[in-house]
Amino acid sequence: MLGNFVFRGANISYAVKGKGRSILLIHGFLACKEIWKDYDSRLAKHFRVVTLDLPGHGESECIGYVHNMELLAECIKKLLQLLVIRKTIVVGHSLGGYVGLAFAENYPDSVLGLLMVNSSAKGDSEQRKKSRAQLIDLVKKDKNRAIELLVPSFFTLKSRKTTWQVKSYLRMAKKCSEQAVIATVEGMKIRKEREIILKFAPFKYHYIIGLQDAILNLQQLKLEANMGAEGDFTIIADASHMSLIETKEQVFKTIKLFSKR
Repeated sequence: MLGNFVFRGANISYAVKGKGRSILLIHGFLACKEIWKDYDSRLAKHFRVVTLDLPGHGESECIGYVHNMELLAECIKKLLQLLVIRKTIVVGHSLGGYVGLAFAENYPDSVLGLLMVNSSAKGDSEQRKKSRAQLIDLVKKDKNRAIELLVPSFFTLKSRKTTWQVKSYLRMAKKCSEQAVIATVEGMKIRKEREIILKFAPFKYHYIIGLQDAILNLQQLKLEANMGAEGDFTIIADASHMSLIETKEQVFKTIKLFSKR
């Protein structure tokens, strides 16, 4: 089932497949629900799978000039209320993990479990904030060129050589308007530290970590994964920041096993 709902004046696109325990799949920065196309149909054999285009991504409209994590979490809460879903497994890739943590902080009774895919509970370092500010400047000058320079860094060197994976992500990324890209980057730049949420999490959580991830720190992710009594992690040797594209079978199996627990 494909649908739309209105959140703060913006049309938001979503899809639902299957029946049973709910799994919410949240895409990363510059992506959209399409990125889960090799996951949702398979998972729908066992679960009720919900995907959406976050505001400003895919077919969803932009809301404003700063898409902070709390705003995006509120958008997800409205979708779950619309679908009459009281509790769900939350799976978030990169930005989706940041949103998932904000959702877990603000609506803990709605979370059955949290799966962080190439994501972190840490806020941006000062250096990272500077990098985001530089990206915003580049986007203002030439959005598509900025995206073309950024996206390959998400992938392993091997994936960059095969090119089709990078081209597929670029196609999704270029759907985002200049305003949407900037609003999302601003939101990521000001996001809160949420390690404390994991330390005292009343729900299970798991990290999927790409060994070749050039964006996130391996040791920091392992530390976060071990903070709470319910935490654990999986390291994928051949994956970078885009494990859900580069190593689909391993990520699928991890999501399925985690969601059944």
